[in-house]
Amino acid sequence: MPSLPRSTPRIDIDFTDERLTGRAGYTFLSEQAEQTGLVNLLTSHIKIKKRQRGASDSEMLWSLVASLASGHGHLSDVDALGCDPVAMQLLGLKDVPDSRRLGEYLGRFDSSSVAALLDVVDKLSRQIARDVIDHESNQRGYIPIFMDGSGIEVDGQLFEGAGRGYNGDIQYWLHTVFIGGLWVAGKLHHGGVDVAKGWQEQLEEQVAPLLNPDDAVWLRCDNAYYRKGVVEYCLEQGWDYSISLTNNRNKAPVLECLEDLPESAWEDIGGGESATWSSHTPAGWPSRQTYVVIRKHYDGVQQELIPMYTVILVSRDDLPLKELVKRHRGKQGQENALKGPLIEMGLHHPPMRSFHGNQAFYLCGQLAQLLLRAVQFRLLPTSARKHGIRPLIRYLMCTVARLISTGRCWRICFAKNAFRLDWLWFAAVRRE
Repeated sequence: MPSLPRSTPRIDIDFTDERLTGRAGYTFLSEQAEQTGLVNLLTSHIKIKKRQRGASDSEMLWSLVASLASGHGHLSDVDALGCDPVAMQLLGLKDVPDSRRLGEYLGRFDSSSVAALLDVVDKLSRQIARDVIDHESNQRGYIPIFMDGSGIEVDGQLFEGAGRGYNGDIQYWLHTVFIGGLWVAGKLHHGGVDVAKGWQEQLEEQVAPLLNPDDAVWLRCDNAYYRKGVVEYCLEQGWDYSISLTNNRNKAPVLECLEDLPESAWEDIGGGESATWSSHTPAGWPSRQTYVVIRKHYDGVQQELIPMYTVILVSRDDLPLKELVKRHRGKQGQENALKGPLIEMGLHHPPMRSFHGNQAFYLCGQLAQLLLRAVQFRLLPTSARKHGIRPLIRYLMCTVARLISTGRCWRICFAKNAFRLDWLWFAAVRRE
């Protein structure tokens, strides 16, 4: 029988002593960490280790933050970092803990050390937030703030503080606030808590200090925040807001106000949808509220027997209906920003049985997200700001390069066939 031709060339395998790394983007991450003073903040705020041997407090946490920023969300991934001397040099690390020691270290966190790490997060957030705020204000004319919570899955019954969430699953509860795509506030709670737990504390202590009195703020939330306290807080701050009503008990009295409404009251907003105004005074609220009601007759090409209604509480009635709907639905992009760290950094599954250790782990995840956004806004072209953190991790952090020594200087050489060569070139010029 005739032999079939080989579809691929024969390739021999060999090894090299060249100083190569698959995480060359660390050079940009490390630069932002240095400019913001992150390592110094970790050194001055976190004092857990008693003996001066092995990796220091700052090296422990900086190793974890860098590993998370390159999309490696498991403690075991620091073992790979410890075997990559080029990556360590780019990060300025002299020692990297193995995963076992890192796990033991995180397990020693208590409420006071978690609070100290949270202070580091706040200080870093304040240095980066204004870049994002100014960009959002210039692009949109307002600053979108998104507040939401997410269940964090746990596997087994031995996770300290885990409890049954609203859906019956055993979980923790991660409560977050985003300005644009920047993760500015986050706290891991015990399971089984109120889905909006701690919202006012986060807005007052972590979000409001980032804003100027004349900033045009628009808070966008889901049904969990349909409560008098949220509305009153926004009014006190002078913020605009829009809140989805998905609970039928909340929607019913608003829709009842539309009975016998003439067809002429509905305004076409495109996409097969029409919208109108409604008003209602919820029980216990001091004043009448304004709502936008969206009606849809078709689900794709299939006509519905009964129209589908979407209800949104809004603070403004001086904008067109279409504009209000557009502004509120823009929160879907910020929901994706929340999914980014959970999916791309592997934060959906906590690594520790210790509750405070897991809180520290998620704060390190927030530090990683803040640094990635700093790289995006300070080193990359403006067109790169439309992306989430996934392309930053895949095409910037996890880029192959060679580290060489020329005289008394070190040089990192990227491959010219890198997918985002334009980003790499732009960042290199910005550094100069």
